[in-house]
Amino acid sequence: MSEQRNIALVRQLYADFSRGDIPAILSRLAKDVEWNEPPSGPPPFGGTHRGREAVGQFFQHLATTAEVEEFQPRQFLAQGDVVVALGHYRFRARETGQAWETDWAMVWEFRDEEVVRFQILKDSAAEAAALQGR
Repeated sequence: MSEQRNIALVRQLYADFSRGDIPAILSRLAKDVEWNEPPSGPPPFGGTHRGREAVGQFFQHLATTAEVEEFQPRQFLAQGDVVVALGHYRFRARETGQAWETDWAMVWEFRDEEVVRFQILKDSAAEAAALQGR
């Protein structure tokens, strides 16, 4: 698959996320997808989620725990089957009312137009503090 096609797929995944269309995101994941979140708070905000069902549970928990206030993918870099997206987001913890924001890098790896691996690099300490009300 071409690098430009991979970038287009990542852009579509972000558009789906912005619309809240989680089923569309899950349909683009390989059955054995590996979804990696750095440690930052109570599960599922940290750790590795394996398979579509586990990633779906991650998104359900995210929706009940936090509200997206801003989500801005800014730059896309691709090489082979890997896309790195750079951006910024701001979330608000529903329970504490505290917001956190961070620049981020998201790494997407594809096989046959499906996501087989995802990794995010972000300020997980700010996230944990907001979720825990600190």
